[in-house]
Amino acid sequence: MGNRSRGYLSGRLRPTLLLLMLSILISLPIRCQESLPSVKVTVSSRNQTINRVLDEITLQTGYHFTYDAAIINGRQKVQFRVTDLLLRKTLDSLLMDTQLDFRFIDKNIVIYRKNEITPTPISSTINRALLKGRVVERRSGKPLSYATIALLETSLGTITNQQGEFSFKLPLDLPDPMMVISFMGYKSQVFPVSYPIEEELEIQLDKELIPLQEVIIRYSDPVKLLQEAISRIPINYLDNHSTMTAFYRESVKRNDHCMVYSEAVLKVAKGPYASLSSSDHVSIMKRRKISDVSREDTVLIKLRSGISTSLSLDVIKNRPDFLKDDFQTRYNLEFTDMMTYGDRLVYVISFQQKDEIPDLMFKGQLYLDQESLAVLAADFEFNPDLLHKEPGLFLVSRSPKIHIHPVAAKYHVDYRSVKNRYYVSQVRAEVEMKVRKRRKWFSSRYKISIEMAITDLIPDQRLRINFADRVSRNIVMADEPFQFDPQFWGVHNTIEPETSLMESIRKLVHNNQEIME
Repeated sequence: MGNRSRGYLSGRLRPTLLLLMLSILISLPIRCQESLPSVKVTVSSRNQTINRVLDEITLQTGYHFTYDAAIINGRQKVQFRVTDLLLRKTLDSLLMDTQLDFRFIDKNIVIYRKNEITPTPISSTINRALLKGRVVERRSGKPLSYATIALLETSLGTITNQQGEFSFKLPLDLPDPMMVISFMGYKSQVFPVSYPIEEELEIQLDKELIPLQEVIIRYSDPVKLLQEAISRIPINYLDNHSTMTAFYRESVKRNDHCMVYSEAVLKVAKGPYASLSSSDHVSIMKRRKISDVSREDTVLIKLRSGISTSLSLDVIKNRPDFLKDDFQTRYNLEFTDMMTYGDRLVYVISFQQKDEIPDLMFKGQLYLDQESLAVLAADFEFNPDLLHKEPGLFLVSRSPKIHIHPVAAKYHVDYRSVKNRYYVSQVRAEVEMKVRKRRKWFSSRYKISIEMAITDLIPDQRLRINFADRVSRNIVMADEPFQFDPQFWGVHNTIEPETSLMESIRKLVHNNQEIME
């Protein structure tokens, strides 16, 4: 037989399954400073609203204002006149409230009321304050899944779940913390956290429309654009070892039944991005798992190498074939869109395998920062039209008694910035397949999901993980007592389970308790 090719994913970039009897078995740079720019302002307004005065200041300085209407009555009319006055003194004179303060972030000035109340820790053992909320699109109210939630001026972060919900554990040593919410194609929002935190927040993001004068495409050829992006990887991504903390979860469903659910907090020793020979290593700090597989169920799915798969989804460190230097021999590229991410313009490049290549490869989109050409995110999947050609793609071994039909294998990865260098921020993988036993009319549908979010980062710190503590590719998450204890994860940030997933977990716990009784 001749050699065959398929989409290359570093040999590990796929969830592996074990079936019993068959034995088969996922934000941007924010420049912030405490003091306001030392620009001078001249304003002469008679009987104008505070909003109109702030608009006039924006026209003169180019700085936009963000504030909560609960602390400033923008419709209040004032008589206001200043000449060549520093911006800070101008705002103090206009607002006349000594409890208000300002934070200059990129081209935005956030006006907020300084906290006078000490934040309340979650418990005597968790010295953090808890912030919960939901991120939605302002116009439609649609939840924004997997939006990035970051604590300004720190490396702490998390993501929203599929319903746009999040929880965040805030360190108590920050008197006036500010959160940054980012989502591709939407205006990022910075909001100050006010103590006491009395209720869950609803954060509404607006779609960002790109003014025509800003749409300047420097490259007409998407192939040259991606070639340049690949060549800049050594200067766009972390060039030294770093230490990461990550929250990881995986689930396996048969039809609508959740069979396996696992969560873990990981410690990641991340090698430099420019060094493809420097491996990443992981250890498990804390974990829990619950499963519900009856003896009558002859098809048992266990997720193996899920943690290794999530690390391999860092496509900048583990280059798939569509990010190899010779990608143009396999893929057709097309410039398909332009959008914003935070205050950055982003090129969207679509890729698809060439028609003359009959083997299973990929299709998807890459999101490139217009200025640096850093890959900010990637959405890709195995070509669904050809996936049926590789029924054993996700299997360790096969049985003639079982028929496998892969339905979809989709992946996502995105990156954040620290010190003008990017690093992996979140990854997701979702695999679906139909499994039918011989002589049976109906198939079961299996869905395997993996999610990982980097919740903390220490750049330039090299973490050494003992060989015995490293997560191997063959690890299967161990069962731990699963309790609905909000203090289980301590100070670590996590991804909130969706309502449907939480209900499935509750059923699993109930079923396991009945078995034990």
